[in-house]
Amino acid sequence: MSLKKYKSHTSYLLLGMLLLSGCFEKKSANQETEPAATTEQTPQPEPIAPAADESMETPVSAPDKVDVQVYLEISNGMKGFMPQAAADKEPTGFQSKLNKLISEVQDGRYVVSKSYYLAKQDAKGNPVLDSVSYQTMKGTIVGGIKSDVLGTPLPAMLEVALKNAVSQNAVSIIVSDFIHGPDPRKPEQFISLDSDIRSSLKLAEQKGLAIAVLADASEFYGSYHPAVKKPEIKRTLNGELIPYYIWVIGKQQEVQVVTSKVLRQLPAQQAYFGFSYTSVPFSALLKSKTFKPNGNVYCASRTAEVCKSINLLPEKNVPVEFTIGLNLNNLPLSMQQSTYLKSNLKLKNNGIKASILSVQAADENTKATPELAKYSHFVNLQVPQLTASSGAISLHLPQQTPNWIAAWSTTNDNNPAAAPKKTYQLTKIIEGVYALYRDRSEDVFQATIQFNKAD
Repeated sequence: MSLKKYKSHTSYLLLGMLLLSGCFEKKSANQETEPAATTEQTPQPEPIAPAADESMETPVSAPDKVDVQVYLEISNGMKGFMPQAAADKEPTGFQSKLNKLISEVQDGRYVVSKSYYLAKQDAKGNPVLDSVSYQTMKGTIVGGIKSDVLGTPLPAMLEVALKNAVSQNAVSIIVSDFIHGPDPRKPEQFISLDSDIRSSLKLAEQKGLAIAVLADASEFYGSYHPAVKKPEIKRTLNGELIPYYIWVIGKQQEVQVVTSKVLRQLPAQQAYFGFSYTSVPFSALLKSKTFKPNGNVYCASRTAEVCKSINLLPEKNVPVEFTIGLNLNNLPLSMQQSTYLKSNLKLKNNGIKASILSVQAADENTKATPELAKYSHFVNLQVPQLTASSGAISLHLPQQTPNWIAAWSTTNDNNPAAAPKKTYQLTKIIEGVYALYRDRSEDVFQATIQFNKAD
């Protein structure tokens, strides 16, 4: 080959390699970003079989360890949760649980960097975060608050704690009774509580952070300071149950590490804001002996391990029934409960009539079956009729504000003995939190099965 022909041949070869490389890189980038918009007018047919790598789909795993900052309000209103210790006194529920919490933060294997702050108010009414040692916070919890400390207005405490945690890229754990008693000189704050809470937490919205709200109640001894000061400015309590709250704020996956591995035993009252999942692993289970389908239904791809497109044809008086397996292990624990899913899991139907017959969590049998072990829940569906030759059926879990929030809220907290486990304007506080996320996805997750009418 002549030198001239060699150079020409080499140039074409190099050009081809560059073009191939460019195509490969573009494809890789699209795997991590939304597909680019297209101006092509001809609609593209829906694929009837999942991509080859969908069989390997797994939930996005949470980090193994997180950085944590614990904030404990130490106002006069919190003293009743932490009476001074004595040999003949049992600790309050608050003392027992908070002692375990900070012990897990300090010595547990899921927290890397940890710091502790006592939140209060200075003489000018400004929030103050005193950075303290683990031993100092522990001593406060088990030994009581001995000094006279004014409480920090709730929105201000949330704002300064969140800014501090975000600046250090840590998850914040904020512990307080969350009673907001505005300055008597500023009664308008009673009306603006929801918007004040939203303003105080706007950094969470800007940074895309999630919030977990956990509510519990503890025996309370001593002076109780209600937000509503009539007829009594304060009352003396002797073991009545008063609510307290633990708020966890941070990146969604890191908040889940704290709630599932650091806090561990969560109270029944839980609420989650900003939690959403672009996808959860799921599949129609049409070859399983455990969940044998009924009627004319089969996967559009005969060889797919994960089936997200089906062919079916309900017959008169013989509806199709089949099961969808879901892996919800990355959801907050309360959302994984079968009772919660039975009440809140919904269907969106397009070209089909369908209903949910049952929802069950994985048991020992399914966990021991290889093709089922990857799923945590199983949803049985019934399809009595098609209204189109093709379409979709979607399971979705809407974002919900739990019912317990209204049950724990009151507009008058002056006499907690008569109405225990109530927090002043809790619904308005939560409305302020919810407002941060109302422009996000309406669903926690959605799992969609495409269908075609069987021949």
